[in-house]
Amino acid sequence: MKPFIVLSFVVASVLTAGSLGCKKKEARVDATQPLQQSFQTAEPQVKQAIETVNTSLKSGNYAGASRALEPVVTGGNLSAPQKQAIGVALRQINQAIAANPALDTKEMYELRKKMFRAVDGGPRF
Repeated sequence: MKPFIVLSFVVASVLTAGSLGCKKKEARVDATQPLQQSFQTAEPQVKQAIETVNTSLKSGNYAGASRALEPVVTGGNLSAPQKQAIGVALRQINQAIAANPALDTKEMYELRKKMFRAVDGGPRF
């Protein structure tokens, strides 16, 4: 009887470990193309800010990208495609923070909160 209990425990452990290893990873997001496309008819200063955001995202400077995106999201009057592009940028930044928790500073939290509010349309935090 005792070997059956040990065997059951081993099988349960293997199944649990196997199911943890099967977790799908979220595909990496690249927000540069959606941002570029959705803001191509924007005012020159907004287009310049989007270029700065894209350059920062490509180089892994997520704090710089967030700072450059802040005036765009707080300026209001965003179209649906622009909100979607900002949502993609927010997802890319969140993925980077998940991969490197050292990026999760108070400043980044506040900047991400502003982006979320611009995309969601209201206070949620």
